[in-house]
Amino acid sequence: MVSPRSVRDGLQILDERRENVRIVAGSTDVSVMLKDGNVREEWCLDISHLDVLRYIKMSRDRLIHIGALATYGDCIRSSIIQRNARILVDAFYTLGSPQIRNLATIAGNLGNASPAGDAIPPLFVLNASVVLESLSERREMSVRDFLVDYRKTDRKPNELITEVRFSPVRRGQVAFFKKLGLCKANAIAVASVAFCGQMAEGPRFADARIALGAVGPTVLRASRAEKVLLSGLFTTERIGEVARICSLEAQPISDIRGSAEYRRKAIDGLAQLGFLEILDGLRSRSGIGGSKSSR
Repeated sequence: MVSPRSVRDGLQILDERRENVRIVAGSTDVSVMLKDGNVREEWCLDISHLDVLRYIKMSRDRLIHIGALATYGDCIRSSIIQRNARILVDAFYTLGSPQIRNLATIAGNLGNASPAGDAIPPLFVLNASVVLESLSERREMSVRDFLVDYRKTDRKPNELITEVRFSPVRRGQVAFFKKLGLCKANAIAVASVAFCGQMAEGPRFADARIALGAVGPTVLRASRAEKVLLSGLFTTERIGEVARICSLEAQPISDIRGSAEYRRKAIDGLAQLGFLEILDGLRSRSGIGGSKSSR
């Protein structure tokens, strides 16, 4: 275990040892991997005490910046996240116990690149980007491009994730995160759906982004379902069609947590639940009717 005194010291170690270093912070995933003998690197780079990377702030350009060491608990408690990206609060409350939420980091979730990672679908629909630094350069890319395949990212061996950034959810936009786990405590997602879209008169959507979690080698954008959602009025009938297409766009496998068919049905149900809640809210505000009329 190596503990750098600064970010630059950490980058120096990564530059020297490259593929032979595992970066750790909260260690909620790595501790399990170590127990199971699934860590191949000889060295662990412990960056958990580099407080310069633990922050949540809004910049002058109206972007939200989350440092690599900000935990899920930090995000839940942050007034910036609560006001401007409630979808992340909803997602992070589903992740494990309070103890885990106070250790696990967003950067760790991204670096681990599990398709079941609860931070990733919301970051997809928020069009979030990842900032990576090495001794020689600093680069930024979308979360979607960063995640290459199952537990594989575009991070170079000498790079460190230093920040995640995204625009706030604007007025007129709506968003949700829905997840199915096998139990309430420490539940790994069997399937999840995240959405963010811009409402227009009708009601209809002028913009829509749907992401599916735990049903593919990485998180998936449901592009066909998005097109259907944008193609007409936002109604219960359209919701049913969008949810059905989401289930068809999923690429699940069968494992100990559920069969592929079960996951497809879960995606359908989660999508319907999220969109029906949005429709209920629109009808309640307009005085057209309550939740029963939308079902």
